[in-house]
Amino acid sequence: MRLSVASRRSIGAMVRASLLTLLAALSLFAASKPAYAPSATPAPSVLVAAAGENASLQHYTFDVDAHIALLTFPWIRFTLHGVGTYTRGGDYSVHFDNVPWFGRGFETMPMNSLDVSTWPSVYTIAVAGTQGSVTTLSMHDAKDSELTEARAKVDAVEGPLQILWTYNYGGHVKLTITPQQIGGHYLPAAEEAEIVMPRYRAMAWATFSNYRFDRPAALPESGTGKR
Repeated sequence: MRLSVASRRSIGAMVRASLLTLLAALSLFAASKPAYAPSATPAPSVLVAAAGENASLQHYTFDVDAHIALLTFPWIRFTLHGVGTYTRGGDYSVHFDNVPWFGRGFETMPMNSLDVSTWPSVYTIAVAGTQGSVTTLSMHDAKDSELTEARAKVDAVEGPLQILWTYNYGGHVKLTITPQQIGGHYLPAAEEAEIVMPRYRAMAWATFSNYRFDRPAALPESGTGKR
């Protein structure tokens, strides 16, 4: 069956709208929050410890490969390749060099959501439970938003392991992080995101590699696992 021009345009518009929404919602890169005024409430000890593990890192870059699959119509899959940059107190983002036409404008995606040192200035935070070195945090936006809760599992050494964002319109994004030890620091090795929105479902996977630090003495050293 040959589709009419109007039908093709309608499907094209649906694809673009769905994928732009998906790219905007992806917690792999875009669940970051704007910087609010610092909270007067002290950060939980697990955040202080996790942030302290990487306190000496001032700047680094890394490579990212991301695979994204829509699990509902239009059932599209695509792969993105990019280079990320982290600067303490500044930019933490990934720039992709091969964004498809329906994702134009999303070439650069923020990753602030993974920087635990920023959380106290974005959320009000309460401890929901502990198990060994892992603390579960219940976090809410410091300003009104569609976010119902962000529930995070944070290891005192390895940093964030999982973040679940739930929204008042019925959607959620669950991000699972696999950390790796590089040069005495814990940084993401891989991430998996489950995105469930009222009109679509998607999965996304990303791997992080080739971390490059400022000083030769801090060049990556292979190794994983807890100390």
